Amino acid sequence: MNPDTARQLFESGGILLVLDAPKEMEFGIDMYSWQIGSQFHGIKMIPPGIHYCYYSERDLLTKELSNRQSFFIEIKQPNQMLVLIRWSSTENLFQREQLTSEEYETRRNQRYELDRLLGQYPLDTYRQWLSLSNHLNYDFIQTILSPNGHICSANIYDINDDKKTTEEYSIPKNLTEAESRLPKMVPNPQYALRFTKIENKNKIKSLHSGSDLTQSKLDRTDDLEKILSERFNSNIYGILCELQLSFIVFFLGHLYDGFEQWKSLFHLICSCQKAFCRWPTVYVDFLQTIYFQLKYFSTDLTTGEHLFVDIDQQENSIYKSLENLFANISAFNDNQQMEGSDNEKLIQRAEKMKQFLNETYKWTFDDEPEDEKPIIVELE
Repeated sequence: MNPDTARQLFESGGILLVLDAPKEMEFGIDMYSWQIGSQFHGIKMIPPGIHYCYYSERDLLTKELSNRQSFFIEIKQPNQMLVLIRWSSTENLFQREQLTSEEYETRRNQRYELDRLLGQYPLDTYRQWLSLSNHLNYDFIQTILSPNGHICSANIYDINDDKKTTEEYSIPKNLTEAESRLPKMVPNPQYALRFTKIENKNKIKSLHSGSDLTQSKLDRTDDLEKILSERFNSNIYGILCELQLSFIVFFLGHLYDGFEQWKSLFHLICSCQKAFCRWPTVYVDFLQTIYFQLKYFSTDLTTGEHLFVDIDQQENSIYKSLENLFANISAFNDNQQMEGSDNEKLIQRAEKMKQFLNETYKWTFDDEPEDEKPIIVELE
């Protein structure tokens, strides 16, 4: 990078100031991470937009890394181009410091002095990050994140410190009694992500009957619209925001709950007939989004396919969801219920996606049994 370009990026890019970080910690932003040294004070040249930061403290004796913790930041003009976090030795995490206007300007003016202590944002991975995050919306993110904004790859528990009775100091009579005396541990609500609750497809039968059950199994657009209304101000792109967030906190944040939520959202989006006819452009964006996500699973096909298998159903849930979506698109197209340029783009994108999945995972979608072909529901 020539000096003029570097200077321009330094002036226009954001800065994440990282203060009092423990030695040899692993620290990352978006698609790249480092083992930091004692002189590390943060990251410069961060492009405007939403970014994902994560870190793991290292045990200086065993050299093992602790559970990964993470958070989102937004770099935005004109007065959100600098974010300051400081390590809390009592909480064992980074805490964001809110700056007054005067403090913000002072810190911004110090960036020239701190230049040599700031790592450069990995611009060569920026396009990869955009492919995984282009539908993130910071307002929506804040409604999904935990109350304190932190994400931890392991559950955080509080211990119930009830005072022990005299009997509890005696020797337990059996294992059951011994277990009953163990400290009561409950998940700390401050760290609980507020994912959208999605009705389990296997529980639909208990909630519907007759024609309602048939319709609900065929089309879950009503479920989707309810979620959009309750969670995302009826903005259809809110569901793509949560889909990307769920994948990111799993893939980069090592939070398995994120993967489970990603699969649930994936299945819901693929199960809506009216939705892809009503919002074909959104479904084009959905297919493009999952194209980039599924590419990361394909680096290890054995592990990737194994993760897709639903334990209860013993089937590849991602494949079955896509099979349902592609079959519905094909059936609606055959019955001339998909017209217009946007629908044409969706049909073309679906065909490209099938080709990618066949080349990457050897999945095929055209040999569908006759009894599994979808029933066409006339749209109003």
